[in-house]
Amino acid sequence: MGMKALVTGVAGFAGGHLARHLLDRGYTVAGIRQPGDRNRTQGSPQLDVEVREADILDATSVAKIVSDFKPDAIFHLAAFSNPESSWANARRALETNIIGSHNVLQAALETGTRPRVLLVGSVQQYGLVPEGEQPIREDRPQRPLTPYGVSKSAQEVLGLRFFLAEELPVFLVRSFNHTGPSQESSYVCSSLARQVAEIEAGRREPTIRVGNLSARRDFSDVRDIVRGYREILERGKPADPYNVCRGEAFSIEEILETLRELSKAKVTVEVDAARYHAVDAPLLLGDNTKLCSEVGWKPEIELKQTLADLLSYWRENLSY
Repeated sequence: MGMKALVTGVAGFAGGHLARHLLDRGYTVAGIRQPGDRNRTQGSPQLDVEVREADILDATSVAKIVSDFKPDAIFHLAAFSNPESSWANARRALETNIIGSHNVLQAALETGTRPRVLLVGSVQQYGLVPEGEQPIREDRPQRPLTPYGVSKSAQEVLGLRFFLAEELPVFLVRSFNHTGPSQESSYVCSSLARQVAEIEAGRREPTIRVGNLSARRDFSDVRDIVRGYREILERGKPADPYNVCRGEAFSIEEILETLRELSKAKVTVEVDAARYHAVDAPLLLGDNTKLCSEVGWKPEIELKQTLADLLSYWRENLSY
C-alpha cells in the first residue's frame, strides 16, 4: 500500500486536483472540507476519497480527524484564498490561515508519528517587487501588502517553529498564479473563460468586461502545481521554501486573446475600472530554479491547453 495522505481543503480548486493526482500515484487519500462547502473536488463522488467535514478553526475536530486517519503526509490547502477579498475580510483571512494552520500542525505533532506536512504559501508574501529585481527568488525579503499575504507569511513562520522546536517535517511552498478547470470565476482567467462561454451560449452580450490588461503574471496549470506539491513533499528539503511557478509571465491581454482565439463566438472587449485591484503590481514573475534543480519538477502543460480546458469546463458548467 502507498502512503496515506490527508488533504485539507479537499473540496476546493487545488485540493480536488491534488486528491485526484495523489490517487493516480497510488496514495490512499482522505480529505477535510469546510461544512457546507460546495464540493468542487474533481469527480469526487467517483473518487475513492474519504471526506470528513470540519472547520479548521475547530482544533478538537481537526485533531480527531488526523488521529483517526493517521496520515503519513498532510497537504494543508484549506485557507482563505482570495487576496483581493482579504482587504474587506482581514480578520477572517488572518484567523483561518494562521490559527487554522496552527491547528493542523499541532494535530500532526500530537499523532506522535511525525507525518510530513506541506503548507501552501503564496507569491503574495513578497509584496511589490521592482521589475528590475525579477524573477523573484526564494531569498527575496517578504514584504506582504494584503492581509492574505500577511497571513501566509505568518503561516510559514509557524511551520518553521514546528520544524525547529518540535522536529516536525514541514515543507513550505510559495505558489504563484495558477488556473485550470473548476476554478471559481472570481479569479481572472476563470472569469474571462466563463464570460466567453456565456457569450457562446447566448447568455450575455458579446462583450467581455476586464480590468488591467497590462498586468503580467506567472501563470501555471493547477495540475502542474499540485504535482509540484507532491514532489516537494517526497523529495524536497523541509523548512526550505520553494517557489512553485512556471518561470514565465503572461499579460492578462494575452490570456484574453488566447480565449478569444479558442472561442466559437466573436467577442469584443470593454475595460471596467471597477475590476482593477487595490494593489495591482505590473509584474509578478517567479524563479523556479530551486524547485527544478533540487526536486526535479518542471512545468508540463502549456498555457493554451490550460485555457482550452478551462473554457471547456465552463461550457459544461454554466449552471454554476
